[in-house]
Amino acid sequence: MYQTNLSVIRTLLLLLLPQLTSAAAAQGIESTGSHLAGERPDAIGGPTPVSVSLYVIDIDAIDDVNQRFSVDMFINVSWQDPRLALPQDQRLGQSRTFPLTDIWGPRGLIVNDRGLNPQLPEVAEVDDLGNVQQQQRLSGELAVNLNLKEFPFDTQRLSIDFISYQYSPSELRLSSPVGMIIDARPFSAAGWRFKMLEPELGEFTVPAAGISRPQLTFFVQAQREPRYFLLTTLLPMSLIIFMSWTVFWLPPDVIPARVGISTASIFSLIAFGLSVRLSLPAIAYMTRADIFSIGCMLLVFLALGAAVLGSRWASVDRLEHALRLNAVARWVYVLLFVVVVVAATVG
Repeated sequence: MYQTNLSVIRTLLLLLLPQLTSAAAAQGIESTGSHLAGERPDAIGGPTPVSVSLYVIDIDAIDDVNQRFSVDMFINVSWQDPRLALPQDQRLGQSRTFPLTDIWGPRGLIVNDRGLNPQLPEVAEVDDLGNVQQQQRLSGELAVNLNLKEFPFDTQRLSIDFISYQYSPSELRLSSPVGMIIDARPFSAAGWRFKMLEPELGEFTVPAAGISRPQLTFFVQAQREPRYFLLTTLLPMSLIIFMSWTVFWLPPDVIPARVGISTASIFSLIAFGLSVRLSLPAIAYMTRADIFSIGCMLLVFLALGAAVLGSRWASVDRLEHALRLNAVARWVYVLLFVVVVVAATVG
């Protein structure tokens, strides 16, 4: 039974092989028989030079909480393989298409890939002289290590880390003669301004395994537009601060109104502070927004304490002291708020 199944499969393959071959030829895809896929071209002549360039079509979004950004881009990887060059009399100035499995390639990998999807066939274009170009369009998410200390006035460097996962720096040399090209149109990610930066060469290392691989990192600078946070968070928090400030304009013996304004201000600020933190990852350091939130909360608690003290003095026949406290606190409170604003914005 087992041998019968094998003979049936073999017969089907023999029948289908001419059709598959003709279909590949119709698409213009040639084959080298995969005998050139293993050894590097000119392996004894030093590291093989490989050029990498990027064309960023769009950046859809930057996710602060998950530290990801979504990108749509073209990547072009090129190298020279003399073994694929045609004889002089056969050079017609036309490119040939080969499957990547049939020729040698740099075995490229984007390290911070978190869900990129290729959209083009896995093939390479080769000209008559053996110049090879591998092009691919990729879209999806990349990981990024965000530094949010200056949030919401921060500027981030979004990296695209390209390495060869198989060859060492002594075997393969990366370069980027073109670098990165960015579409002149604004990207889809709202609330950011983008700028191209120079790529950087380096090495990707795994010290525990003794692995070192050539790395080429492309950077896009993303500067956050702070107006959204100023209008939706910082401005309302400032208004709450001045609502709390009004307790110093009320008579010290109006206890329910003074305490009510102070406690309402505290609860409102806590809610706004939590909303800011929910828009950020679980980071172990304070941002500028945190400094502003904490400073505002301390001011509101200070206003509550001053209101309680003044009301206490008014209830024990020390009204003159309570009025003097009100007069001083009106201007000291404003001065302290200015200090909080400067600490949060200028640092």
